[in-house]
Amino acid sequence: MSLRPAELAIVTAALRAALSGAVVQKVGSPAPLRVELEVRRPGRTCRLVVCAEPEAARLSLASVRTAATGAPSPWLLRLRKELVGSRLSALEQTGAREVELRFDRQGSPRTLVLEASAPGALLLLGEGRRPLAASGEKAREPRPPTPVPERAAPSRLPALSDPLALGLAVEALFSEKEAGARAVALRRQRVQPLRTRVERLRRTLEKVRVEASRTGAAEEQRRFGELLRQNIAAVPRGAREVLLVEYSAEGTRPVSVPLEPGLDARAQAERYFQQYRRLSRGSARASARLAELQEEFAAAEAELAAARAVPDAELLAGPAALAPRTARLPPRTHQPYRVFHARSGDRILVGRAGRDNDALTFGVARPDDLWLHARGIPGAHVVVPMARGAEVPQETLLDAAHLALHHARGAGADRGEVSYTRAKFVRRVKGAAPGAVSYSREKTFLVRLEPGRLERLLASREEP
Repeated sequence: MSLRPAELAIVTAALRAALSGAVVQKVGSPAPLRVELEVRRPGRTCRLVVCAEPEAARLSLASVRTAATGAPSPWLLRLRKELVGSRLSALEQTGAREVELRFDRQGSPRTLVLEASAPGALLLLGEGRRPLAASGEKAREPRPPTPVPERAAPSRLPALSDPLALGLAVEALFSEKEAGARAVALRRQRVQPLRTRVERLRRTLEKVRVEASRTGAAEEQRRFGELLRQNIAAVPRGAREVLLVEYSAEGTRPVSVPLEPGLDARAQAERYFQQYRRLSRGSARASARLAELQEEFAAAEAELAAARAVPDAELLAGPAALAPRTARLPPRTHQPYRVFHARSGDRILVGRAGRDNDALTFGVARPDDLWLHARGIPGAHVVVPMARGAEVPQETLLDAAHLALHHARGAGADRGEVSYTRAKFVRRVKGAAPGAVSYSREKTFLVRLEPGRLERLLASREEP
């Protein structure tokens, strides 16, 4: 909806007649492609608008100053330096959609160029048409003028003899469109974060519903475990499944129980019980969280609907409308380790990467904590928090060693050596990458990975 070439010619001629010789008193730029020049002629002050915004490029006169937000841009500071105090000497249309405003200050010429053809731009030229600055880009020379179309479209401007009234009419023609566009932008700014939050909650709700519905899967794991425990002698070693008889109130029926070939019958049963406990805990936590999430989701949907229904007038009321109505979340803090639980309940901390290993060993671990690492293999640092003078339980040591071997670069091997010592005997290697250490007073032992133990440990990981 920019001014058409014929309309631009009419306005340029009218403003040239009304403002030639006016002195620039103030310069404002409420938007990168919009400049407002407060010019003074004897007995009258006008606000000349030079706008190159897409679909709104024009020359016009504004009745009120547009409020600017934020600090002045380098573009605006240069305009003020070069134009304030100068006199408007000429206003000329140089192409179908190009206009030049020429200024003079004590014999020093300056030119403000309006390029209304897409992409729009405002340029500031100095003496000899040397490029000084440009809106939103590096200073450059003007583009070649746009040719005037052979057939001119009918003018949308009112037939007014007063040039100042015509300039105000042009601004009125665009102000409603700009207000609508600004309201759309403000509404999008307010609605988008809320819509993102609703979608995120929707996905979370679906996942939690699935997690809460795993009670049946948990019961099946317990059922398999019970069958194996009652029929230990009937389970052949190395089999991938076994057919067992289940006794119930409805009678007897055969049940096929999947097996891990590398585990004996007792370990198979324990594995199923462990899965049952894990699924039951997860399902219980999910069920407890489900009602809370449903309430939060309903509140977020209501807030989104309210934001979509806000009238345009309220959105345009002021700068406060720019702020989206979303709660600011606390910043996430990075935790350099994962947390697992030994069978005894002791916490086992496993570093994530080189810098995280360094942070765990030298920033988190206390001097008397137990420190473990797969011997001779790059991998995670493992720390077991210990009280001063306490001895680590054998099962906890084995659990921590399993995690150290599992999180080493050679993960997948069924055996390996693991060294352990107190954290106070671990030192950084000078000049080496973060996570590279030397240690003393260590003990080393061979660890043969037990699939059941490792599976239990991995299932015990704390979620952040």
